[in-house]
Amino acid sequence: MRKRQLIISAALVLLASGAAAYVVAGMRLFTQYRTAYASYATSCDSLVTWNPPVLLYTAFYPNQPTLVTLRYRSPTPQQLRISLSIPQFTQVQSIQVDAGPAFQERAMKPPLLGNSALEALVGSGQRGAQIRLTIQSLTQRLTRTLCDTSVPVVLKSRQVIRWYDPVNGDNAKYLAGWVTPQDPTITTLVGRTASWLTDHPTDYGSVRGLVGYDEGRATPDEVRAQMDAVFDTLQFTYRLRYAEDNVPYAQNAEQIIQLPRDVLLDANPTGMCVETTAILAAVAERLGMRSYFVIVPGHIFLGIALGTAPSSPLGYWETSDLNGGVFGSQANLHGDSEYTSYNRQNEILRVIDVDAMRAQGIGPIE
Repeated sequence: MRKRQLIISAALVLLASGAAAYVVAGMRLFTQYRTAYASYATSCDSLVTWNPPVLLYTAFYPNQPTLVTLRYRSPTPQQLRISLSIPQFTQVQSIQVDAGPAFQERAMKPPLLGNSALEALVGSGQRGAQIRLTIQSLTQRLTRTLCDTSVPVVLKSRQVIRWYDPVNGDNAKYLAGWVTPQDPTITTLVGRTASWLTDHPTDYGSVRGLVGYDEGRATPDEVRAQMDAVFDTLQFTYRLRYAEDNVPYAQNAEQIIQLPRDVLLDANPTGMCVETTAILAAVAERLGMRSYFVIVPGHIFLGIALGTAPSSPLGYWETSDLNGGVFGSQANLHGDSEYTSYNRQNEILRVIDVDAMRAQGIGPIE
């Protein structure tokens, strides 16, 4: 009998010890869970749901329609002030809303601090930042903060394009942002081209200046001659050289694309196809002419409307000819032939009409 009691007592001690260990372990796991979940559970969760990006391509930011879409509510009807920003990159955007128990939706996109915010990332490639969200109650005499939270985001340099992503699809339309007709470097290029025309009065037919379409009076040959002169100025005055590179259009891939001024201000200017095309397109737009990026497998070249009518034919320029002392007229013949060849083989992947992109709200990045 005594032996049996000893066995039962020992078993009870083991059970009690096991239970205590289980409770201690459970408390430890719960504490770890609560600590981990604290990173995600915030005071904003009962008020708002949102979709902040984890990666932001700053070259797209000036032209993208929104940064985040917020769905907000309040169990008790009240007026809220919702504020959003990316410190050191954007200003603070604040909106006042009347919130009730049902969710409502607003898109928000804080304005940039300025061009310096984009310039700060050039060279570094990217940096970490925070998207900050604050919600305040305005129903009382004293403004009361209901939530203040932030999430991390990686900011990519304005020199980086992502050609395609699963969420937004084809990003090629944003190439129009790299066309910067009002940049001082384009002003200088136009001035130097005018001087080039003056110094070579017999090389460009009847063209005596950069008049664009001249209110519809310029002939297609005169339009071609003006673009030839810009090309020749880049070739022989700037000594701009072409750098061969593959364009991974429609691929989920990144590529560095310099703005025209990044290229033109370099002591030894060099640009790949999309960059040199953007330079010529910027001059064309500055002169009031319509320009196009023609995208073919692995490559891009320039198209220019040769008149003001929507049905006007296009002329094409192949900027890879900047490498070898080739004149603009030859680059034009090369481009026209190239377009015909790619079109015959059904390999024109996409044509980006810069004017059409402007109408859609895609302006110069800077």
